[in-house]
Amino acid sequence: MNSYLKRSLLASVSAAVLATTALSSANAFDRVSWTWDATLDETITKTVNVNIELAPTGMVMLEDLQVNIGDVTAESIVSGIQNLQPSDGGTVDLGTQDIQFHYGLGGVSLDDDFKSPSVVIGTVDENDDVANGVNGTVTATIDLGEVDVPATDSHDALTELPSIVSQATAVANNTSIVSDNSIQLHEGQFSFGVEGEGEGGSPFVRQVQTENSNLTAAGVLGVLAIQGDLVKANISAESKVTDILNASVDSSATAVANNMTVSLNPSTPDDALLIGDVVQFAFADVSASSTVRDVTLTNYTNLGSLDRSIVGSVATAVGNNKSITVAVPVIVN
Repeated sequence: MNSYLKRSLLASVSAAVLATTALSSANAFDRVSWTWDATLDETITKTVNVNIELAPTGMVMLEDLQVNIGDVTAESIVSGIQNLQPSDGGTVDLGTQDIQFHYGLGGVSLDDDFKSPSVVIGTVDENDDVANGVNGTVTATIDLGEVDVPATDSHDALTELPSIVSQATAVANNTSIVSDNSIQLHEGQFSFGVEGEGEGGSPFVRQVQTENSNLTAAGVLGVLAIQGDLVKANISAESKVTDILNASVDSSATAVANNMTVSLNPSTPDDALLIGDVVQFAFADVSASSTVRDVTLTNYTNLGSLDRSIVGSVATAVGNNKSITVAVPVIVN
């Protein structure tokens, strides 16, 4: 960003944004002005009178400014998970086994540590006079045969199917407000890149000024983006799940530039008041990716009775998001 744009940005934004933190009468709700221009093919006549007299039991009054400069990235990777199942049963060949032992003469039992574990005793009734009473070595090969192995029971998917959960969430700016009293808020959320690359120098930067500090900042940043003096931020979330044996999968990736949630659950009718001034500015590439591959299930029953998906994959990318809820107070007579 060249020196002229820096001076223009400071002249138009710093006076409007930074001065709001000073101890002065320039508060967020001194003045609100809306202008509507509309062309209609019909005539509409409306008379609306709104008179409000409230005595709230409490108040949440908030002036909030959130600025994110730069990239935001989240990544979750899961692979190579195997849940071994019971066998299918069948016939097993036990193979063969060799046994060896020394035998002695004249029915003499020899215990000279030369025999296989399965040999208890081995003797030969001979009269030959051989030194040390040992007449030779016997080696025998025994065929162990085959055995039938019954199949074991399969697993019940309702109680024994494990779950793999992979989540990646990337958020630049986030505000969440929950209250049972009245709410008044002045909110600004901004997300953009680190450094501009354009020529810039437009005098229109000076003219983007309002009595609302957040609108002024959004206007100046918008002009800089158009001129090429503001780069995009990269906000991305990625979830990868691969090579899963015998488990369900839930994969989700969420990327959000600016997010705001306000929930008012008034304790009394007089608390059912919400006044808001919200500005969200995002100059960013927002992307979310969820990938699930190679999921295999074997030897499970009741898969069709599961109350969850075998594979769930969700990717959500949001630039600016705002959710405001005002509930009806519960009156107990």
